Amino acid sequence: MSSNPLEGIRVVDLSRVFAMPYCGAYLADMGAEVIKVETHDSQFVDTTRTLNGPYPGNVPRADYWERGGTFHTLNRGKLSLTLDLRSGRALRLLRELVSISDVLLENFTPHVTRRFGLDYSTLRQDRPDLIMVSNTGYGHSGPWSDFGAMATALEPTHGTGAFTGYLDVDSQGRSLPGTIPNKIANSYTDFLASWSAQLAVLASLLHRVRTGQGTWIDLAMYQNGVSFMGEGLLDFAFNGRRVRRIGNRHPAFSPHGCYPCLGTDQWVVLAVRDDTEWQRFCAVIGQVELGRDLRFCDPIVRHHHADDLDAIIAEWTRQRTPLEAMDTLQRAGVPAGPVLNARGLLQDPHLRERGYFEKAHHTPESGLGTREYVSRGWRLSNADVSIRGPAPTLGADNRRLLSGLLGLSETTIAELEDEDTIGSTLLGASEPASVPLHRQVELGWTVDYDSDYQQHLPYNGAADEMGEGP
Repeated sequence: MSSNPLEGIRVVDLSRVFAMPYCGAYLADMGAEVIKVETHDSQFVDTTRTLNGPYPGNVPRADYWERGGTFHTLNRGKLSLTLDLRSGRALRLLRELVSISDVLLENFTPHVTRRFGLDYSTLRQDRPDLIMVSNTGYGHSGPWSDFGAMATALEPTHGTGAFTGYLDVDSQGRSLPGTIPNKIANSYTDFLASWSAQLAVLASLLHRVRTGQGTWIDLAMYQNGVSFMGEGLLDFAFNGRRVRRIGNRHPAFSPHGCYPCLGTDQWVVLAVRDDTEWQRFCAVIGQVELGRDLRFCDPIVRHHHADDLDAIIAEWTRQRTPLEAMDTLQRAGVPAGPVLNARGLLQDPHLRERGYFEKAHHTPESGLGTREYVSRGWRLSNADVSIRGPAPTLGADNRRLLSGLLGLSETTIAELEDEDTIGSTLLGASEPASVPLHRQVELGWTVDYDSDYQQHLPYNGAADEMGEGP
């Protein structure tokens, strides 16, 4: 019996950009055969192949669409089949492929799937027990169903912006509730959609085993976002109370926040939840008298004097590194953690001990060597769940899939190549300009860069293994 949970499951991945490609990557990690169906036309190719990078050594190269770190993270372990879906022949081949597959992932707007005959009611005629994920911004019903969506627009729409924002400061330097909503860094809603899709696919596979029936998963990213806003919705429904934007503070706990540490742009976060933890906190920072200070005598009063308390705490944290502060506080029973940037995460001994970063070996011609990629936040005790390999090069598996799975002859495959229905080179490609890292800092595209970063990493592959550097 295989130790790969999804071995024998075939997934057709028609999706682009982030949410569903990442879902497909997880399914590949679990042993599924995931076929990324994409185009070799630069106008319509998955933008993570062409726009996102980052490129090794900050050098795109002529074959830049094969080298972006974002694309490799989101599409690791997959196969690549290029089909120009503007061709009726390509659409017929796609439907034939779906008919011998278990799962289909797509993230077109509803009118696109209907126009191409790729809606669930049509595809299930060929595969009645098909499991299909249709990931859209707003779902396949309702007045907004045909609207396009990106995480930047979705987050404020599903309420995140009403809760997320830094504190403002008055003329006396005192903190006030924030008034400007903020986005949550990277595309938060994409992660929610990806994880939700994985759960729905696994549940649907179990349902199919029990009943023999397929499932259409109508996944609306907008609703995924709203489902994570429960506390604020309930507060308004029960109390008519609108939650304030409070930055890193907490509605009731104090102290609760992010504090500067030794060094440049170094921070630690901590949370004191009750009087027991407060007394421990006062003792560990060497200021037992704070526990008797009338400004901080109980949680409510402490909360009203949070600015005064934050200044005292910052004096203590500034003398320690984030890891030192965390270790000291945690050993005293006070929840705390360092604010890790990318370098800090890659160096983190806890992540290293748990094997969180997994290696993928790229082909010699790629110049990428062996690279590490983020894996998953979970492990299975009795299954081999791991990154199976790097993302595929464009059209790398055209012949294998068209011949081996669909039974096409070499003559037919050659015809498809001649008419550009399939291909392995990006048509209309134009190598992007490389902006030097120091200029990216000046432009505000990046905060900073470390030219000697490799010597600081626990995994410091040799040049012949790692390829061309960062």
